[in-house]
Amino acid sequence: MTLKSLLLAGLLLTLNACVTLPAPERPAARASQTESGGAALLGELARVAALSAEQRRRELAELEGERRLDDARRFQLAALLEREDGVEALERSLKILGALSEADPRAQSLLDLMKKSLRARIELRQQTARTQELQDKLEQIKALEKSLQQRTIPAKTP
Repeated sequence: MTLKSLLLAGLLLTLNACVTLPAPERPAARASQTESGGAALLGELARVAALSAEQRRRELAELEGERRLDDARRFQLAALLEREDGVEALERSLKILGALSEADPRAQSLLDLMKKSLRARIELRQQTARTQELQDKLEQIKALEKSLQQRTIPAKTP
């Protein structure tokens, strides 16, 4: 029984050595297809997240200075803008993501998730600003009410 298994293993090894390997261009082409899709976008997001604020500003200035951007550079610009604090930057990032056209379903799913996230962040910033505005108005009303109460109390005393 061990002789049969050894013979079979030897035969399989011999046959395996005779198998032709695919040309080197095939894996490279497959890698470039994968890199052009969702994996490349995720890699770019991770790279941008690892950058310092100064590095992000430098890259952002460089990309904004270019006239024509391909999809990869536009995505990079959108990822850099997404890390900014202002609502305007978030809206620009959302607009750039809306203009991108990815055929890869994984990349499209990532773009859709980023758009949802940006919309939610923009809405949150707007609601926060509105809440602060209402808080300020409430404080003004309280101050006015207190001022009116102080004016009416001395008038009742004499």
